[in-house]
Amino acid sequence: MNEIITPDEFVEALAEATRTMTEEVVEEMENGLVDIANNAVEELKHLSPVYKGSSKKLKKGDYRKKWKCIIEKERGVTRVTIYNAKGGLTHLLENGHVVKNGTKRVVGNADPIPHISIVNEHAEKELDKLMEGL
Repeated sequence: MNEIITPDEFVEALAEATRTMTEEVVEEMENGLVDIANNAVEELKHLSPVYKGSSKKLKKGDYRKKWKCIIEKERGVTRVTIYNAKGGLTHLLENGHVVKNGTKRVVGNADPIPHISIVNEHAEKELDKLMEGL
């Protein structure tokens, strides 16, 4: 049996189907971003260097353990921030730096320990896969 619908009913049904599909895609995207962020934090904890010196102020593994992520969802926008709660200058570890003694005299260079850039590349690849799957 053929049902005849009015153009208004057709537009309404099409709009509802589009809304439903959009909500499903957004939800899948948000869940994927959360997974990618959590994976990145775990990978950073695994790849980060561990302090090997002896200092009362610096504890072994503190930098490695303190990676965190914040996921904010606001007005259809999901924002992910990954940071090290220990603070400090992560870019010095990532890129290396000049080492000075207490008299402003350069005594050498600290080699870079890439870990953030590696995790960033992995997260970008995971995000590309997620986008292709949608």
